[in-house]
Amino acid sequence: MKIGFIKDVDGYRAPVHPESIDKYTADIHLEKGLFDYLNYSEPKNVKTISKLNELDIVACVENIEDKVVKNLKEGAVLIGIFDFDKINEIKNLRPDIKVFSFFKLPRISRAQNLDALSSQANLLGYASVLRAAKETSDVVPMMTTAAGNIQPSKVLILGVGVAGLQAIATAKRLGARVWAFDIRKEAKDQVESLGAKFVEASTEAQDSVYAQEVSDEENQKIQEALKKQVIESDIVLTFAQIPGKKAPVLIEKSTVENMKENSVIIDLSAGTGGNCEGTEVNKVVEINGVKIVGETDILNTVKHAATKLYSENVRNLIELYIDNSDDEIFVEMGS
Repeated sequence: MKIGFIKDVDGYRAPVHPESIDKYTADIHLEKGLFDYLNYSEPKNVKTISKLNELDIVACVENIEDKVVKNLKEGAVLIGIFDFDKINEIKNLRPDIKVFSFFKLPRISRAQNLDALSSQANLLGYASVLRAAKETSDVVPMMTTAAGNIQPSKVLILGVGVAGLQAIATAKRLGARVWAFDIRKEAKDQVESLGAKFVEASTEAQDSVYAQEVSDEENQKIQEALKKQVIESDIVLTFAQIPGKKAPVLIEKSTVENMKENSVIIDLSAGTGGNCEGTEVNKVVEINGVKIVGETDILNTVKHAATKLYSENVRNLIELYIDNSDDEIFVEMGS
């Protein structure tokens, strides 16, 4: 079985890490220049892809060109972090190939070592706090000096999934005072277990694994309940997402206008509409001295670690497929 790894178009990660290559027992082929944007040298004694239509399995990250899809082998397996629109686009181009997107990975315990979304989200939570610390001209921890004391930054996390939890942990390690909010019931215990304070801002706590859409009336209540905490915060990190939907707006522009100068909002939901009014995708905008960061490539700051973890998720998935292509995991991912 021939396995090929191709570049992420306009990306910063690779689907395989040099340290993972030797762990494969199958026939491995790499696209030339695969590691250029990671500043890794080309591995020796590893074959270069010559013809895409000779590969049984092809792995990428999230960006793949149509011409590549069209040139894949009949019945080939394509692996990546494709959203649902991209999955449909690929299937329309090539109905014959099997598309396994990590977005469709079932949430079961034995699939944990395949969960690329969680591994990348974990790093995103960490990197977002560092990005915020870089953007503010204040310091995060409390400092006592002969010239006086500097109070620790107040950090607010909106959306407490894998990324949000890691952001809480990272902000706490840096010495910040941390508050957090999520509409899911289980979030409060998770937030408090990490030493942060939970913000009570919703009357409709949900039991689901992922946050679900709420009514306009309830969303307005959440905005009002969060308003005071947002205004008092030095750093706000937003991760609130609803799978397959536009991200909910949790911070109105009028709230931003009342925040302290030099406050920072890192909107990690910018790519799906943003949790903050005023967010612009892949831009840093300023409103009344408040910076709103809408960058969608924050993981680029930890691209080596992101590649290393993603590479292992891909390898585990491929090994499982080679061992048992009829596993229920692939039935669900391919549905």
